[in-house]
Amino acid sequence: MPRHAHHPVTRRALLASSVPLGALGLITLSSCGSDEPPLEAIKIQPTEPEQPDENLLDELSLIGAHLGAIDAFPELLGTLTAIADQHRAHASELGATPEQLDAITPIPPAAARIKPALGELIARERAAAELRAESANASTDAETVRALTFIAASESSHIPELRDVRRNA
Repeated sequence: MPRHAHHPVTRRALLASSVPLGALGLITLSSCGSDEPPLEAIKIQPTEPEQPDENLLDELSLIGAHLGAIDAFPELLGTLTAIADQHRAHASELGATPEQLDAITPIPPAAARIKPALGELIARERAAAELRAESANASTDAETVRALTFIAASESSHIPELRDVRRNA
């Protein structure tokens, strides 16, 4: 009896033997006379929702919220302008165009008093940091993970800064 007669068929052997058949199928399909590749030969990767778009929109919204708070409470100009500028840098990192940055309109705070308005900004910063961290965790692109992680840390640092401003307001 030949030595190889009783070898069980392994999954690896089965997969290895199916590759040439698949390649043969693509060769056969692609020789149908069309200049276009056959649909079966086109590799389509499943796409994930574009995380940066949601994060970018949120950054633009954060800038608007800070500008709205500055309009409502001009005494916050220094601190909130510095934070809004950081958000502009984040938005640029996430792909914002100069036109998008120029088109930002102030979003007035819901609160009529300064301390609750700062509380709104703190809540927005916390939600933004969480969204960036979740998006970084879901991304498979190393550069995107790096950018979102950095931005999440930056936005987390805005929380104690705004708390200090609120405490002293």
